[in-house]
Amino acid sequence: MSWKPVAVTLVNSLINLHRLRLMILYPPFYLQILSLISNNTQSLSFSQLGGKSGLHFLGPIRGVLPIGPNGVPAFDTLGPSPFSNNETAAGIISYNYTLEHQGLTSGISCSYADQSPIRFSRVPGVNASTPWLVQYNASCDGAADALTNITTLIVPNANNTLAFWACKSPPAASETPTYFIYLRGRGIPGSYQDSIGNITCTVSPILPAIYPVTYQSLPQIFSTVESITNSTQVYPRLIEYALVGLAGVISEAQNRQANLVAESVITFGVKSFGLPPDQKNPKYLELYQSMIQGILEYEVRPLNSFYTRFFLRCFCRPLILG
Repeated sequence: MSWKPVAVTLVNSLINLHRLRLMILYPPFYLQILSLISNNTQSLSFSQLGGKSGLHFLGPIRGVLPIGPNGVPAFDTLGPSPFSNNETAAGIISYNYTLEHQGLTSGISCSYADQSPIRFSRVPGVNASTPWLVQYNASCDGAADALTNITTLIVPNANNTLAFWACKSPPAASETPTYFIYLRGRGIPGSYQDSIGNITCTVSPILPAIYPVTYQSLPQIFSTVESITNSTQVYPRLIEYALVGLAGVISEAQNRQANLVAESVITFGVKSFGLPPDQKNPKYLELYQSMIQGILEYEVRPLNSFYTRFFLRCFCRPLILG
């Protein structure tokens, strides 16, 4: 790691790593948001997941890691099929197949709020007359902090700043915890302070679920539909790991001018739904819900395969032409 001392504050200078992380996480964010558009035909690629030309998804990925001959190579655990023989596979003109995969499901709802528990403050050791950094945290009054080992987040002091924090309901032996996400826009009048304001989101725990995933060879895309079975077993650490990751994504997306996550939501709202860029709108709440859900599901995908395979079934419905 490379660190730079700034007074008594250490600033991580792994800019390229941050950019790489944002590039990896933005596709599921966009896929989730694209699902809000009726009759959407735009797919996105995940080249880092392997495959001959990456994996192409149409619609939300729902925490799925595709197996099968066109999925992630390490997860091609199916038995012998026509694809096992290279000569036979080369003669197949087009084909579709559907496999039932283990994925993830959660519920998210967001609303505007008058107040926010997030508070900004000056970073100790930074010149008060030219504070180019600012820090923030939150007090989870009546609840528990959900961001393990995070006490404050330090970001560039910009006119348009998006802050993130997460809390959870107090633990109770007979209840499943509910998680609360707080977004706060900060800046000069006319900035995120007005266009984002304070947003509170309620998130239910992430549950494993079974999704039919179809691969179509001609467009080379994977697509999912609604889950056919959900687990009742709750794994609270899954969402807590993901919330810590989301806190990092949003803070790392902040630069001296704006926040890349917020700008992506605003740009999508303007271009796809004709929303005003400088005003609150209920449609923006849907976009933030989709953004959060897409990134959370992507963050916990690798962990999902380690936690449980509670009723994982592989049921193949092939359609081969040629």
